[in-house]
Amino acid sequence: MSRKIEDLTPETQEKYFLFKEKMAEAGIDYIVTCTLRTKEEQYALYCQGRTKPGKIVTWTLNSRHLRGTAFDIAIMVNGKILWNPELDADQDGVPEYTEAGIIGESVGLKWGGRFSGTKKDAPHFELDEKL
Repeated sequence: MSRKIEDLTPETQEKYFLFKEKMAEAGIDYIVTCTLRTKEEQYALYCQGRTKPGKIVTWTLNSRHLRGTAFDIAIMVNGKILWNPELDADQDGVPEYTEAGIIGESVGLKWGGRFSGTKKDAPHFELDEKL
């Protein structure tokens, strides 16, 4: 699995750099945890929680990560990863992943935190291919 921004499509890179700039302006620290995946890596993630031990972390074999049009992040608070997407670590009334999601949407990305039903994926951002 790649974490390299260069592995994203040029249009996704452009959106990512706008996202990065606005996250810095908002004072939200994060790391990129995934950009491009191979089919084999996606299949292994899909099996997790189904035919292999672990929690289900993906709902599709046709992820946008396969095309380089998606990236995942992890919010950092005081140098540690904030895994709970509902946590409001800076006590401003808005959870950090929600703040990141709003920023992502403001630059034209689709945010996984708005996926329907139980498929919400707060660390996930993708190119809105419908635009």
